[in-house]
Amino acid sequence: MAHVLWAIFAMITYGIATFILKYTFRTISPAAGLTIANLFVVSAGAGWMILQGRDSLKELGWNGVTGLLIVASVVLAMSVASLYKALSMGPATVVVPLFALSFTVVALLGFTILGEPIKPTRIIGIVLAASSIVLLTR
Repeated sequence: MAHVLWAIFAMITYGIATFILKYTFRTISPAAGLTIANLFVVSAGAGWMILQGRDSLKELGWNGVTGLLIVASVVLAMSVASLYKALSMGPATVVVPLFALSFTVVALLGFTILGEPIKPTRIIGIVLAASSIVLLTR
């Protein structure tokens, strides 16, 4: 159950950060926002790794998992840069709900590739969430 609390905390803090970013993009470029915000993200990650010690590095190396981590990092960078660009151009009330539909991509990949169970409640949740995004963006 702790994972749910962490996810709720992440949702709230990401929402606050995105709102603040939208406000700052009135005067600064999304490229500057991406750079500054991610300097802090990298610093937080480095600090976390230092606190964990050697355990945080034990699986890294020239292997498939590290390769996937690099691919995920490139895709994440493209995603965040695209979000920042979209926020600088359009209303947060449209951009952020569309961005939030990323969970449907994760759910579909989880079902098909990771073999996570497909439950009727999850399908209904995805449909309702997607419907809410359609309504929010109108």
